[in-house]
Amino acid sequence: MLVEKKVKNKYIVAILAIANVALIFHFVFNNRKPQDQLKVSIANGKLLAEAYCQSCHSMPEPSLLSKETWINGALPTMGPFFGINSFKGLDYQPVKDVDEGTFPKEPILDSLQWQSIMDYYYSFAPEQLPAQVKNPSAVKSLPYFSIGLPKTQVVFGKVSMTSFIKVDTTVSPRRIMVSDAMAQKLYVFDDKLNLLTTNAGAGLITDMDFQPGQTLVSNLGQNVEANNQRNGDVSIISIDKEGLASKGRRLFDKLARPVKITHGDLDNDGKMDYLTSEFGNIIGNLSWMRNKGNGNFQKIVLRDKPGVLNTIVYDYNRDGLKDVFALFAQGDEGVFLFTNKGNNKMETRQVLRFPPSYGSTWFDLVDFNRDGYPDIVYTCGDNADYTPILKPYHGVYIFLNDGKNNFNQKYFYPINGCYKALVRDFDKDGDLDIAAISFFPSSLQPEEAFTFLKNNGGYGFSAYKLPINTPFEKGITMDVADLDRDGRLDILLGNGFYNSNEKDPRKQPLFIVLRNNFK
Repeated sequence: MLVEKKVKNKYIVAILAIANVALIFHFVFNNRKPQDQLKVSIANGKLLAEAYCQSCHSMPEPSLLSKETWINGALPTMGPFFGINSFKGLDYQPVKDVDEGTFPKEPILDSLQWQSIMDYYYSFAPEQLPAQVKNPSAVKSLPYFSIGLPKTQVVFGKVSMTSFIKVDTTVSPRRIMVSDAMAQKLYVFDDKLNLLTTNAGAGLITDMDFQPGQTLVSNLGQNVEANNQRNGDVSIISIDKEGLASKGRRLFDKLARPVKITHGDLDNDGKMDYLTSEFGNIIGNLSWMRNKGNGNFQKIVLRDKPGVLNTIVYDYNRDGLKDVFALFAQGDEGVFLFTNKGNNKMETRQVLRFPPSYGSTWFDLVDFNRDGYPDIVYTCGDNADYTPILKPYHGVYIFLNDGKNNFNQKYFYPINGCYKALVRDFDKDGDLDIAAISFFPSSLQPEEAFTFLKNNGGYGFSAYKLPINTPFEKGITMDVADLDRDGRLDILLGNGFYNSNEKDPRKQPLFIVLRNNFK
């Protein structure tokens, strides 16, 4: 009994000591000068941000956004992920149409902790982000290409939104597939830009995979805006000589905004498998649709996260098993490598990681330095979110491979709102040039809608823009192919034009073609 009493006394003393420390802290904190209280709050906010914010993505530094953007945009967007739906009279609107359990029902952080995080970001964020390190006057008018416009007014409008454009190189003469995001029509043009066929009710096409005897089409769903609905699909269609598309069977359905379909025999069983890229919004995933034969597929989720934009099948280690590189652009943004280990197993490694404010938009594998290892060309510039300000880190990046799939930045060219970049040797001088588009160019630099970077050697590039009055306002999508089969690569640009001024009669086409005139 005496021992039990001593133990109880020890517990009582410990509890009183803890309570005493809490009272002292409360007294000291609340009796500090406001400036001292703020310093403590900021220090706590940094620790909390490191503990909680980077549990889902890379640690976002305060310098990446302005003070106002952090307080009124980024942090209110993040609040619901911590169960915080309102703060100091401001309602945070959680994303709708998500699965139950996506957001915590009870707050993970209390109001003091959330205030500390806000204090940290507000204190260290700049009033405004610095401007791009670029001289716009050094960007010259593009001399190496001639502009080609569609030979029909059908695809000219005050609203021209192209969700997809691609040259079908499996037929001769070659044809252009153009998807109208607003009208949900698929237009087919010949190589001279004459309209062959209009396919109504084609859906919101985001990708087409041309294969012998069939074409796979990825359909985003009913709504171009961000949502978590699972009404996208991948279907098999056939397109006749006149460009008329007849829909076949639906291969995969109930997909969350699929943006890419990639084929490859990943298990070496002689049957074609597919990768479905469900970009989604809060939900989404990258999945391997393993072909089991007789029209049956086994869905193997490679990464159960949203935001997958592009996938490339490539046997990087040359072991006879096809591996997968993929770019994710939501939450934990970055390039992921899925190494094929056989027996339907993939080993995941993130080879590049970017803060969520980067707004990743595209990547490609290109051996830029000709050392036999694939390098990464990456673009970021998505500003269709809660932080729509100009960001000096938006643009085109080149990351070189050290031979062990460690990638280090070698080059950066700033482009506000950069959406995609395609790398080819357009002038046939032996090195690689870059064609890039922007969907969110600066209003002070509208010419950023298209940038051509001509490689002068040694990672020195000369920048060029479209000639004045070219009817191309913003770039959503693009393709590169030898359209007229003259041995030179042409560039096709999918437009994003919106004219809401009733008194402004301007119309622009869904797409333009840059015909290569390099000698």
